[in-house]
Amino acid sequence: MPRVKIRLFATLRERYGRGEVEVDCDGTLRGAVEKAAEVLGEGFVGEVFEGDKPREDRIILVNGRHIQFLDKVELRDGDVIAIFPPLAGG
Repeated sequence: MPRVKIRLFATLRERYGRGEVEVDCDGTLRGAVEKAAEVLGEGFVGEVFEGDKPREDRIILVNGRHIQFLDKVELRDGDVIAIFPPLAGG
């Protein structure tokens, strides 16, 4: 069972009051997010997933690589997941 870090940025960090949570998971992104929700609160899953798929309005990186460019997300011990909400500025 891999142990991974999930790092939160911007408004997600503010909303959940922490920038990082470390969890044991089943090796899937969904499994890691569900374990993090046990610490952060049930609503966290909806911050990352819409139905069965990761939300398109989130930037999700695994070890610095955007998941949309990965064929398959298989988490290993020590991996780092970074989750960014939509950002705007001017």
